[in-house]
Amino acid sequence: LTRAKLARRVSFMVVGYLTVDIAGGADTFTVEVVRGGDEASLARAVGARAGVASDSFFLTRGSDRGGGVVPLTAALDSGTRLTLHRQHPPPPSPPPSPPPSGGGNSSVPESEPPSGGDGSTPEASPLSRAIPFLRSGTLSKLSDEIRDLREGASALYHQDSKEALTQLEQYSRLGSMLANERTLLAWVRTVLAVVRSTFAFYALEGTPGLGESSLSGATYLMAASAIVSFGTGAVRYASVADLLREKAIRRPTCRVPMTPFLLIVFTVTIMQSAATFGGAWFK
Repeated sequence: LTRAKLARRVSFMVVGYLTVDIAGGADTFTVEVVRGGDEASLARAVGARAGVASDSFFLTRGSDRGGGVVPLTAALDSGTRLTLHRQHPPPPSPPPSPPPSGGGNSSVPESEPPSGGDGSTPEASPLSRAIPFLRSGTLSKLSDEIRDLREGASALYHQDSKEALTQLEQYSRLGSMLANERTLLAWVRTVLAVVRSTFAFYALEGTPGLGESSLSGATYLMAASAIVSFGTGAVRYASVADLLREKAIRRPTCRVPMTPFLLIVFTVTIMQSAATFGGAWFK
């Protein structure tokens, strides 16, 4: 629709105008009365323009608040001028008067407890209300439930602790097994080093007499040390592995004496040093 057609349609629907003055000279506005509009829509429009609810104001023909109230309808003549008055909130209700004190003017005797206005007895004290509760056995049931909860929590705690200790023991055994394997590999490296030294002695030659005999003895001792090293490492590995397979270790770890191996190494070292300084061995 064009603006001209829209303006013609709107002007055709408007049947009149109302001028509304807000009491106190706050504002003045015009209300268009539309064809087919009801009183509720008109009241909501006026209230929205004035900033009040549709049921919290009234209209008069003059500025006098005590004048006759004019209902807001579409039947009012076009150009009617009305004054809008806001309704005042109702006055607050007075606070309740305090109850009469227990003086000489009281109608209730001091020896009798005060009763309600309908003759009902006063509310019982907390102790008197608790006595039937204690006699009913509810307290004992609650204590039994609390005890059961504590026992269940304690059993669950012990079970979790046992599982945690079991897992910790398994991890400890696993670490010991890996350490045992690393020790075996160290013995294997020692055996390989001794074998290499043995072949190095075979490549040497000694002077006739003491040089040849000392070289042969050192070579045999190195070969023996290789055998002793391999046996020591294997026995230690098997012994520790057997202990780790047991659930409870009741015997000490089998320790193979290292004295023979150390004596062989010490003897070969002395012989090599003497032959080197004496020139009994040569390549």
